[in-house]
Amino acid sequence: MVLSTRSGLFVHAETEFTMKRNLKHPIAVLGLPLDSFTVSGAIDAIEGLIHSGASHQIATANLDFWLNSLSDRHLHRILAGCSLVFPDGMPLVWTSQLLGCPLADRITGVDMVPRLAELSARKGYGIFLLGGKGDVAERARLLLEQRFPGVRIVGTLAPTEEEMAQPDHSEIVRTIQQAKPDILLVALGNPKQEKWIWMHRKRLGVPVAMGVGGSFEILVGDARRAPRWIQVCGLEWAMRFIQEPSRLGPRYFRDFMGLARKLPMTLIAAWTQRPYRGASRVTQAIMPNAMHVYIEGRLGAQTGPQLVEMATEAIARGLVTIVHVQAVRQITAAGMGALMDVRRNLLNAGLALSLTGLSFKQRFLLHAWCVEALFDESEESVVRAARAAEEPVSSAPFEMPAKIPVQPQTLSPRKRAGG
Repeated sequence: MVLSTRSGLFVHAETEFTMKRNLKHPIAVLGLPLDSFTVSGAIDAIEGLIHSGASHQIATANLDFWLNSLSDRHLHRILAGCSLVFPDGMPLVWTSQLLGCPLADRITGVDMVPRLAELSARKGYGIFLLGGKGDVAERARLLLEQRFPGVRIVGTLAPTEEEMAQPDHSEIVRTIQQAKPDILLVALGNPKQEKWIWMHRKRLGVPVAMGVGGSFEILVGDARRAPRWIQVCGLEWAMRFIQEPSRLGPRYFRDFMGLARKLPMTLIAAWTQRPYRGASRVTQAIMPNAMHVYIEGRLGAQTGPQLVEMATEAIARGLVTIVHVQAVRQITAAGMGALMDVRRNLLNAGLALSLTGLSFKQRFLLHAWCVEALFDESEESVVRAARAAEEPVSSAPFEMPAKIPVQPQTLSPRKRAGG
């Protein structure tokens, strides 16, 4: 078997911190692949998806999304399959800080709706508003047209609960198809909106579909939003609770109890890893039916781009990917996010990713970080790859220096294939 060295990396702890705002792959936080962007960076990333030529789903995940995903494997895999997942909740941002890979900012659906309207007014992108109670979507349209002259709201639709309960949504899909929006904003609440978008994303053919929860109601003033200083303090949930205690009280209690149960194990799994600051290396070997990727040292932010590059090559060759982690000494939230991103890209191409060589401590980390269910779906691919011919089919390998100092660099917002 011939190994080709694709990169050698000399990892510095401070580099992980400086790159947090520029990662081209998500950060794994409590099993969710959360993207680290400022609000303006998120708008740039969405515009990139519009021009990608594919259909993409975006989610804004909060603590309730996370807890729902733990008991609903289908929802978890939908969120893991989204092209972008923004952290709509300060507990998720705080958790990323405790894990040593801080997210750049909290990005909420209610903040994104007017930003996308402003983008539409500047660039002419069409927006369709789906959901909301009664005439809220239409009122939101009138308000956005007033605030952002030139915005293109190409349609609104507010299906009743009875209509959404029907198994056939062809009429709703057809209405959206005829409007030909560039951006579809769906306000049906979680998990309905995420599952609805996922179910119909290919038929819709919309470049970007994004769940925005109760954003329309807040936008038109039916629900009051907390002042900015309360938002910055991370206490916006408290004001929402004051407005709707009977509805939100049980939900918030459930969410915080769920976090109280899971967070200690998450942090223990992270903190019990021995910090690794030596050289890290990513190598590959291509077999007729599989690509084997070997990671040595630290699986972190710096190894992410190499994993994504190798996955792109695997997709081009139509190969399943086997990632060998027996030589991995430390896994960061950014490194796990890169693995989740590679998994998503491979699954979109009809391929699979498997992890092999997991130690007991690494298996505990997968469980504690709530990602175990995402990597137990393709174990048979390891067996199939092991039966492949012994001679690799890759071209002659080339060597990179064993240690390359990594310099902080500015990376453009990523454009990721999805579906």
